[in-house]
Amino acid sequence: MQWNSLNSLFIKIFISFWLLILLLTTVLILIPKLDGRQLQSITTSDFKSLKNQQQRIQKFIERHPNITHKQLIHLDPRRTLRSVYLTDLSGRLINDRAPRKMRQFILDSQSPNKPLKKVHKRKTYLGPIQIIHNQQPLLLYFSYPNQKESLELIEWLIDNPLLLLFTALLVSTPLCAFLAWHLTQPLRQLQDVANKVAQGELDTSFPVIKNSDEITQLASSMKLMVLSVKNMLNNQQRLLSDISHELRSPLTRLGLALAINKKRAGESKELQRIELEIERIELMIAEMLNLSRMQLSPEYKEDIALNEFLEELFLDAEFEANENGKTFIYPVLDSITINIYPELAYSAIENIIRNAIKYAEKTISIEITINKKEIILSIKNDGPLIPESELSNIFRPFYRLNESRERETGGAGLGLSIAENAMFKHGGKIWAENIDKQVCMHLQFPRFS
Repeated sequence: MQWNSLNSLFIKIFISFWLLILLLTTVLILIPKLDGRQLQSITTSDFKSLKNQQQRIQKFIERHPNITHKQLIHLDPRRTLRSVYLTDLSGRLINDRAPRKMRQFILDSQSPNKPLKKVHKRKTYLGPIQIIHNQQPLLLYFSYPNQKESLELIEWLIDNPLLLLFTALLVSTPLCAFLAWHLTQPLRQLQDVANKVAQGELDTSFPVIKNSDEITQLASSMKLMVLSVKNMLNNQQRLLSDISHELRSPLTRLGLALAINKKRAGESKELQRIELEIERIELMIAEMLNLSRMQLSPEYKEDIALNEFLEELFLDAEFEANENGKTFIYPVLDSITINIYPELAYSAIENIIRNAIKYAEKTISIEITINKKEIILSIKNDGPLIPESELSNIFRPFYRLNESRERETGGAGLGLSIAENAMFKHGGKIWAENIDKQVCMHLQFPRFS
């Protein structure tokens, strides 16, 4: 495997994967850091604020030496802006009541030598710092309103780890979707081209893929492959045309010589046999050219109503069957639309119906199955059954199930092969089976291109 530095598809996927992992890991690590509810060391400004509060209360105590602890709390001159809380050195709260968050903060921070801070959504808590009242050391805490609320969403996510994980996945989904779309878009374009080429449209133009990675190399290889296949098929067509021309010239002279000989010597079994073989060779050449033309056909698909497409074909088949003393049965045709190559589809169905009429004893019947994705024509006849081991072989070019029967009925052994090629070009398939003592040929057409 050769990589072209950072333009390699492998490198792109590898780097994108690890960048996404790094991004998610970074987010998951940093989000808890944004939680203001974590205990924090106080800043210089916080310490100054705490010290000022301590000095104000200490001066208030000096001016009112007989004030009690609880009166001290309620007589704080700045109580409208700040809430004051006092505890003894053991952490027992002197206030009658305190919010749950303040009580938790008092439990977490009890060292006056190392005051801490905790920021919640609406309030910030500071403390402790020591004051002296009635010769008793007390710990002072206070809270004040935040100028702006803390990140409530961050706190909510941290409190709900599963929601945090879901949010991380939700945020990463668009990034993954964009990456997947970016990497698969040229592959989808190549898939469309490959589907068209598989249906015989060898002149399909390839998309321009600007990235110099493995996909671009794949597109170039596919383009060369299609060009090579196109050249080989053109050479095959040219070869068949040359062969048919070279064969038809001596066949024409042979037919002329045969006609002259019949005039001179009259009819004989030998001359009749020679005439039959000449006709068979001419038919074989015509069917070979027809098969080659079908493989290289530049036709385009059309949307045609099923009843419009099949009605005339079934009427002709009914007339031919009646002329041979046989019954041709077909259902009422639906007006549903089918996407097909008209000439190829007509040729495939006609070949199968003519075979059925040729070998049927009395009855040829048609069944049509329609579903969301496909339309299946099942053509049955009550003629001799095909051995199970031969059901797949009958579609091979020039294959004859019964040599003597083929010589009597005519044919070059290419009719079923032509039908199979037509079905492959449609993206469908053809197969045979014996059902209820009848030979049944199934032709499956995709409903949409």
